[in-house]
Amino acid sequence: MEQIKLRYELDLEPNYIWLSPTATQAAKKSIPYVQELGVFPCREKYYTERERLPSFLIKYCISGGGLLEYDGKRYAVRSGHIFWLDCMKKQHYCTDPGEGSWFIVWVHFYGEECRRYYDLFLQQNDGMPVVDAGADESVRSSIEMLVDIYRNANGTLTDDVRAASLLTGIMSSCILYADMSARHSELPAYVQAAREYINCHYAEKISLDVLAREISVNKFYLQKLFRRSVGLSPNEYLATVRLQEAKRLLRSTDLPISQIAMDVGFGSIGHFIELFKAREQMPPSVYRRRW
Repeated sequence: MEQIKLRYELDLEPNYIWLSPTATQAAKKSIPYVQELGVFPCREKYYTERERLPSFLIKYCISGGGLLEYDGKRYAVRSGHIFWLDCMKKQHYCTDPGEGSWFIVWVHFYGEECRRYYDLFLQQNDGMPVVDAGADESVRSSIEMLVDIYRNANGTLTDDVRAASLLTGIMSSCILYADMSARHSELPAYVQAAREYINCHYAEKISLDVLAREISVNKFYLQKLFRRSVGLSPNEYLATVRLQEAKRLLRSTDLPISQIAMDVGFGSIGHFIELFKAREQMPPSVYRRRW
């Protein structure tokens, strides 16, 4: 095997996390397994150049921005974007100088079946390594759960099997995002208008009647067209956008949870907590403490 090429500068805030677990031999022979992972609040000079490493890498951008050069092309990576790389190929990524910071979670992983997932991802994403997750933070949450597993790991097969389940979910999500991006690029005008209205007015009281009236379309036709195009009903999409903003406020402010619920458009604190737990598998108070 040719020698790995690697150059980097870890220009990071002091609170970064970087873990290098050792998977069991049983896991390496049978299932996707974690090689390295971390949470990196990157500063301006952060970069990595790499080639010929037997590994796959998925990074999720929480905030700020980065630049990626891969397969002879250059990509801007922004909040909600994910990139998935085959680390045998030449790559360079860094903090975007125009942003000055780049907050990311990431995982290096490997395993025989990962190649098939990766190839399907590229097939669905027109060969591009970057995909937009939109308001869905499930990949971010899954990587954070991997961090939790390996911060307290005992080097057991149980840990690796739990991690494999999360890795499979992460890969599957990336493929679904790619598929959804392809469909969104051809969204009907009424659906595009409805999404834009929700994204701008999520904190207001929005019903299907209000949405249909704002974009001048029959509400039953809009409901059917929206679900067929986006995979969610307008109300489900609205809840996802509200939860995304609530999580941002939980991480970045000290506002009471009741105030956050009201600020993002939930009329009931009980409904907010119930929906948050259903989507995140934890109440808002626990989510906040993790940050």
